[in-house]
Amino acid sequence: MKKVFILPVIVLSLVLITSGVSAQDLRSVTGVVTSFKTIPLRNVTIRALKSGETVTTDSSGTFEIKCFKKDVLRVIASGFVSKKQNVKAESIYKIDLAYTDNAENFNKAVGNGHIDEKVLRDALFSADNKSVKDYSKYKSIYDAISSEIYNVRVNGNMIVNTKLKSFDRTPEVLLVVDDKIVSDISYINPVYVRSIEFIDDVSTAMYGAMGANGVLKIKLK
Repeated sequence: MKKVFILPVIVLSLVLITSGVSAQDLRSVTGVVTSFKTIPLRNVTIRALKSGETVTTDSSGTFEIKCFKKDVLRVIASGFVSKKQNVKAESIYKIDLAYTDNAENFNKAVGNGHIDEKVLRDALFSADNKSVKDYSKYKSIYDAISSEIYNVRVNGNMIVNTKLKSFDRTPEVLLVVDDKIVSDISYINPVYVRSIEFIDDVSTAMYGAMGANGVLKIKLK
């Protein structure tokens, strides 16, 4: 008697139907990957987590990828902070990757061809200048400190922590200008000040006992 194999035929039919549905659910989306809001990044890896497709951005930072209607794109570039982008109704996406400046990230970003060295340096310089505060309105560095730093008190040329931290030392804070410990800052013209920061937490440990009452850090232009 001839045997009829019905089950494999049914299974094969279901597989073909499922494959057809899955293919219909796929869609193409395009986008551009940037950093610093406007600078396109090359050779960035974009992976659709559900469809499994992986592409890279071209020289203009653009890409096209097939993904499902409710997919997630993972965007990876060496030296930059990776990011996930949910795919929604839109067909075009602009994805901006954050960059934290240090030697390792700089070398990775440039070395992997994501961005030219000069372009990255110019972007960092521009971003740095935008964040520079104008202290020129103050008559002296002490006026600037007393107005900008709320948790210190200026007595003449002495700057003290409003909270006594060390009982065996005066409450005078440690002065650091451009990463160098100094004893006098009266020579500093506020016009040339880039930033003033007061540190009063565990990060003062690197200065040992000298930083027990806090550290006032000044960066010059």
